[in-house]
Amino acid sequence: MDEISRRLEDPKLRKLSIGVVTFSQPQQNLIDDMLMDAFRERPELEQWANEQYEPIIIKNLENVQGDERDVIMFSIGYGPDKEGKVSMNFGPLNRDGGWRRLNVAISRSKCQMIVFSVITPEMIDLSRTRSDGVEGLKGFLEFAAKGRSALAVRGNTSAKTADFSGVLAEELRKHGYTANTAVGCSDFKIDVAVAAPEDTTKYILGINCGTKSNYLNGTAKDRHLSQSSVLRGLGWNTMNVYILDWLDNKDKVIKKIEDEIAAIIERRNAPPEAVRDEPKPQKQELVFETEEVSPLAERCEKFKPFKVKEYGKSEAFNETGEVKIIKCVKDILAAEAPVSRTALTKKLFACFGVARTTPNTKATADSAIEKCGAVVTKAGENDFLWLPDQTPASYDICRANCSDEDRRSMDEIAPEEIAAGIKLIMSEQIAMLRDDLIRETAHLFGFTRVTPTIETAVSLGIREAKKRGFVEFSEDGRISYTE
Repeated sequence: MDEISRRLEDPKLRKLSIGVVTFSQPQQNLIDDMLMDAFRERPELEQWANEQYEPIIIKNLENVQGDERDVIMFSIGYGPDKEGKVSMNFGPLNRDGGWRRLNVAISRSKCQMIVFSVITPEMIDLSRTRSDGVEGLKGFLEFAAKGRSALAVRGNTSAKTADFSGVLAEELRKHGYTANTAVGCSDFKIDVAVAAPEDTTKYILGINCGTKSNYLNGTAKDRHLSQSSVLRGLGWNTMNVYILDWLDNKDKVIKKIEDEIAAIIERRNAPPEAVRDEPKPQKQELVFETEEVSPLAERCEKFKPFKVKEYGKSEAFNETGEVKIIKCVKDILAAEAPVSRTALTKKLFACFGVARTTPNTKATADSAIEKCGAVVTKAGENDFLWLPDQTPASYDICRANCSDEDRRSMDEIAPEEIAAGIKLIMSEQIAMLRDDLIRETAHLFGFTRVTPTIETAVSLGIREAKKRGFVEFSEDGRISYTE
């Protein structure tokens, strides 16, 4: 619970969605209860959790399949008994195919996995079990504890490898490099991996040779975007070498590889740049700072706001007949729905000259909204009001086309409308990082800076877009368009 609370408290960390995976149902229920207790003790934690673009999940090995989150916390839940002995019984892992359950659990993370475990890899004695699942758990804990150094530098070192990757690796060996082929622990393998000259136990460069196995592995997007991005996230430097270039000029290809290795070493040895001690900017609320209108905005519908006019006097607002107040609410809804309750209430008060909100004026406004038949949806801290004939679940209109003076605050735009804008943006893209999508969405609606208010509003829109199937999240953390 401490780690979840820490992440929700941090404005940067809570941008990443959270998932918890346990080994058993009782452990899942315990953590779920603890989270609910934490929410009751600190309501702000629940508020921050609700603002995330994906809800927190807590699941066990048996039912986590199909779920993904940016950060997965994996709770092992086993440990030594009072005598210090560790049983080799790990529940689902000991069953036939238990390794598959482990594989599902450890592949749920899009960005980061945090492992909570009392037992260490050394406590798992494989001589006492024949289970592939338990063997996999030991290897996974070794990797979690030691990182990539737990994976020995290995591969097919035979000079007789028939395909191009083997020929390239052999040529690199002739030039004094340690080069192995088909390196990797998953179905995807790096064609040629080159070890660092100063430390042959660590790889410095991964080379894709465009082999047949590469083209049989996934889609074009997987090969050209996802795989390279995932490798970079794991600390790899990568490059492509094609057989036609090799046949045209082998020496030129080798020189290109050596130059790339030299550049990597130079980057590693370069001293860190001095960081200027600049004053941190104060957290700012939404600023109507616009630039040239996004070309996509011109393809959106125009937003025509309700123009404030007098419906009555402020001193008699609470005594004014409900008919006038309800009519004003309906007129605002007809022009702007879906509209936030906050924005509608402000315009309602402006129409009656109410300068100060009191419990009585708020109660009168809420009563009029309820009696006008508006449909109410909730997103984060905001309520959004819809006309009775509008269906939020299927709303697909984006009203980003408007003048500067008519522009709405981002938190006054319903997530369903933002999701429609996200769909339009993603239809022009193959894939985007989340921060890039937030920036492009802000630009679409007329803002050049992403403030905390904008980021929260767009995050809710991303969650709605994913819910509707407009976008999906890939393993490398990119957001992709789904037709």
